[in-house]
Amino acid sequence: MQPVNAAPPKLRVALCGLGEIGQFHLEAINASDHAELAAVCDLDQELARTSAGESASVHDDIPAMLAEVELDVVDICLPHHLHRPVAIEALEAGCDVILEKPMATDLEGCDAIAAAARAAGRHVGISYNQLHFGPHRRLAELLDEGRLGTLRSLYLRLWMGGKYGGWREDSSQVGGGLLMDAGVHRIYTATRLGGPVRAVSAMMDNPRSEDSFEISLEFESGAGGVVQGSYHGPEGVFDDRIEVQAGEGMAEVLGCEAFFEGDLKGDVQLRTRMDGKWTDDPVSDSWDNSVRRSVGAILSAFAAGEEPETGLAQGRETVAVIEAAYRSAEQGKTIRLEDLDERSAA
Repeated sequence: MQPVNAAPPKLRVALCGLGEIGQFHLEAINASDHAELAAVCDLDQELARTSAGESASVHDDIPAMLAEVELDVVDICLPHHLHRPVAIEALEAGCDVILEKPMATDLEGCDAIAAAARAAGRHVGISYNQLHFGPHRRLAELLDEGRLGTLRSLYLRLWMGGKYGGWREDSSQVGGGLLMDAGVHRIYTATRLGGPVRAVSAMMDNPRSEDSFEISLEFESGAGGVVQGSYHGPEGVFDDRIEVQAGEGMAEVLGCEAFFEGDLKGDVQLRTRMDGKWTDDPVSDSWDNSVRRSVGAILSAFAAGEEPETGLAQGRETVAVIEAAYRSAEQGKTIRLEDLDERSAA
């Protein structure tokens, strides 16, 4: 019998995928007050053994791991096309699930994961780390509190000098091109700042295998947004700036991952224009810390038996906006989000 004042047992977590982003998830799990690493799974067994530490078991087969190890949470940092099958396997095994972005490569995958979660009575959290980046959170607060006035327009860009390589160059594994890869961060950040999207218009060089895109968002609030991205920047560049224009003020986040990638230096990350003058905000943060906090927040929610801040609804919303952008670029017309939902229901 557990003593009355004893701390609840820690969540036993398995981490699947130990590449770059998986290593930051690993740090978050090890730092959590609510979780402990119970297992790791990766085809690279040397990397898995190095990452596992002294207490976690090492695996190269997910179904076998789920059958052999008692787990509470499975954290999935695998190529996008594996999110759906692995998440469903974990949910059916009775585990909560953390998914690195995106939730799935299409709406059908999102809905299948949601159905499995409902059937199992488990939670799913999507790691939208840039929502935990200090300047982005401060900007969202300024908009939520009305300190900038009524939002009029958002501009988010993603200029990159070349591709990452590996599986991320294979559109069949990514579920698309740049938009479904790093561009996911731009979409979920736009919907956090601007609210629900009503309609999408887009241009791309090669939809669903795109190297560049330009997307116009019509928010339900009446505000507008533009999201642009391209791999064709100068070599080494990484520019993920955000600009906001509202009725009583403006704001600019100079970058997030741009600081981590080394394209930006310095302490100023957020600038605001209110009362007729520009001010450098003292908030300062790092991309890697935002990943750790994102995973940590999901684990805290799971430990409390609660739905994470970024769960099934937010995961599906992002994929819906991306799917609308792909259809718009393919069909040469504006796509309304409600039309996607009607087709899914049918």
